[in-house]
Amino acid sequence: MPPRRKGGKGRRAARPGAGRISIDELPDEVLHHVLSFLPAQEAVRTCVLARRWRHLWRSATGLRISCGPENEAAVNVKKLRDFVDHLFLLRGGSPLDTCQFNLLDINEDDDDTRRIHLWIRHVLMCRVRVLSLNMTWYSECWTKCFSLDGLPLVSQHLKRLELSSLYLDDSFLDFSSCPALEVIEIKECEIPDLDRILSRSLKSLSITGCCEFSEFHRFHVYAPNLVSLWLEVFIGRVPILDRMPSLVEAVVRIGRPDDFCHLADSGNCEDEHCPGCYGADGDTGCVLLQGLSEAQSLVLISDTKMVCYA
Repeated sequence: MPPRRKGGKGRRAARPGAGRISIDELPDEVLHHVLSFLPAQEAVRTCVLARRWRHLWRSATGLRISCGPENEAAVNVKKLRDFVDHLFLLRGGSPLDTCQFNLLDINEDDDDTRRIHLWIRHVLMCRVRVLSLNMTWYSECWTKCFSLDGLPLVSQHLKRLELSSLYLDDSFLDFSSCPALEVIEIKECEIPDLDRILSRSLKSLSITGCCEFSEFHRFHVYAPNLVSLWLEVFIGRVPILDRMPSLVEAVVRIGRPDDFCHLADSGNCEDEHCPGCYGADGDTGCVLLQGLSEAQSLVLISDTKMVCYA
């Protein structure tokens, strides 16, 4: 008689995959989070997977709405309009953790602009906590920033704001109605008409890339509770930084802005009309270093021979 196998008759080989959890066994809250990583169109398409999935996408905690150039031609937002309008209508006021708009090379059209502004207002009403905006007009020669002129930012819940390739003014960058806002990232934006960035709640501010500042005046940064600052200035005037007593780390890089004397390395070419040496209208005292004086860690980088800060 052949020897009996160890473990007796009753033991059976485990089925492949036994002990693993199927995605359908996950709670709705987890699936809502998973769906937030998909582009909005793909998240909606999951409604055909099974009866349980029919309405899961409506409560996804994040939205990623995007369109890009096809065959190097301008994108018409009207093609996206019906989808996004129905998306917001069916979602209702379901709260959002994150929302990302990535709309590149869109037609410069007033109707499209108004519609995009309405979409942004809607997600703010959905109590979004992280909002990312990256939008450009179509141009055959260069990237043209999308304008958020006249769109006030009002939210009691917004904590993080990421802005890229936008034209920004004081109305949108007025954070007095955003008491929870802690992080702002501005990249490759045009802000020549900006007068100030003011926020008592702000903890981290990043302005990087070739942002276009005004060459005629400086804007003020008033953020007394700022902990981290990353500032790059390549075009226009270096901003005026007010006192930041909570500042832990700061990195400031100055390229070849208008605060540069092209006539003398000393910083004083003795030409009273030189904007590099004598600054912009309204300059009174220190522009940059006073606001950085209480930083625990400070990195200053200049790509030019001489930069005038006051």
